[in-house]
Amino acid sequence: MYIKLNVPPVFKQMFAASGPLIVTLGSGMTVGFSAVLLPQLKDDRSTIKISSHQESWIASMAALPMAAGSVLGGVAMDRLGRKTTNLLICVPFVLGWTAVSMATGVTGVYVGRLMTGLSTGLLGPPTAVYIAEVTEQRYRGAALAMISFSVSAGILAVHTMGTFLGWRLVSALCSAVPFAGYVLIWFTPESPVWLREDEDRRHRRQTATVCDHASDGVPSRPPPEIDSQPPLSAVKPTARQCFSRPSFLGPLAVLSTFFFVQQFSGVNAVAFYSVTLLKRVGPDLNEYHCTMALDVIRLAVSVLACGLTKRYGRRPLAVVSAVGTCVSLLCLAVSVRDSGTPATAGSVAVHAVPAPAATASLAPVMSIVAYMVFVNIGLVPLPWIMSGEMFPGYCRELGSGLSTCFGFVMFYAVIQISPYLLTNIGTSITFYIFGTVSGVGALFLYLCLPETKNKSMEDST
Repeated sequence: MYIKLNVPPVFKQMFAASGPLIVTLGSGMTVGFSAVLLPQLKDDRSTIKISSHQESWIASMAALPMAAGSVLGGVAMDRLGRKTTNLLICVPFVLGWTAVSMATGVTGVYVGRLMTGLSTGLLGPPTAVYIAEVTEQRYRGAALAMISFSVSAGILAVHTMGTFLGWRLVSALCSAVPFAGYVLIWFTPESPVWLREDEDRRHRRQTATVCDHASDGVPSRPPPEIDSQPPLSAVKPTARQCFSRPSFLGPLAVLSTFFFVQQFSGVNAVAFYSVTLLKRVGPDLNEYHCTMALDVIRLAVSVLACGLTKRYGRRPLAVVSAVGTCVSLLCLAVSVRDSGTPATAGSVAVHAVPAPAATASLAPVMSIVAYMVFVNIGLVPLPWIMSGEMFPGYCRELGSGLSTCFGFVMFYAVIQISPYLLTNIGTSITFYIFGTVSGVGALFLYLCLPETKNKSMEDST
């Protein structure tokens, strides 16, 4: 006797999305792990000694392969399918964290960071595309916004563990996350969109085989299943043909610009500098506690973003986010002034505009909180959401891979450029630049960003 359970479709769709989202926790852990690893490696009791040059390489090693990984992820999900690609990505993710945990020297740390960074890049395109293709229009925005939530949760989790545990144990625990994601993905279905495309490919091969027999003078009748098939969809164009089509180039240009605005709104630079500002409010505050407080704010806003993307359209949310980010950055720039001594990448010397002590302390803190709210409701999650929505079916894999690749290149560029800007032109001017980019970006998004909310995957393009 069997009991049939009537499970609502939304639960089935969220379960299908849960596996890639669990693995995405590992992406957040990869981004946040250097804040745990580097202070402990620099401790006098560390068994692995590092120089300042090696410290810089460890911090940037994960970001180096992300761009290449995103392109490979786009190619793999077209050839192998979304589910199989997500399963395969879990393997180097687990191995990378294991390599860091078992490292006996700096080389082992390099290798582990390189593998986790590559896995993070590989994961981007198939996760966004798979979630977009397995969820209904009304749930798609919230489900895709969970990607940003998972990254924020991963950052908070690794920073929390790093406050109480050693880096080896933290990396060992992180390796369990992609393993758990692998188990969940194993029980989820393949994307119906890719299954249809794969069926079309196999059908075309069968038809081509029949035609080859006929051309060789062998009388052959197509199998009954071929006769009964509906007309085939158009053959997928090559990558070169895609670049000649406006329906591909338009979304690619808009989304790449969106990623540029996202990264040059200073999201990583402000995250780096915010701990210094918070410590000015209370000089005795623990750096880990400051970081965790900011992580909690980021996570809470990510939850808010999931609800906002379900209720509001992509374009108004992007414009409001960009305008709010611009205003908060300009306020932060006004409330902060550099001292005469050049700042270093590890310690930025600042003092506030002459004002009462309470006002001097609260102004930059309130600006940072406002910034984190505005940037995380739109500029952070929306480019990743729309990378799975904007491109037509014939080039979704290529478009998603290339746009996220550009996003990761900009991510690495900001990581490299920000310390130089903070040191050589000053904190205030740096934030003015980031604020200007956000303001100009708001105008661009208002004029050029298409609306994809509540539209089918075909109508979104």
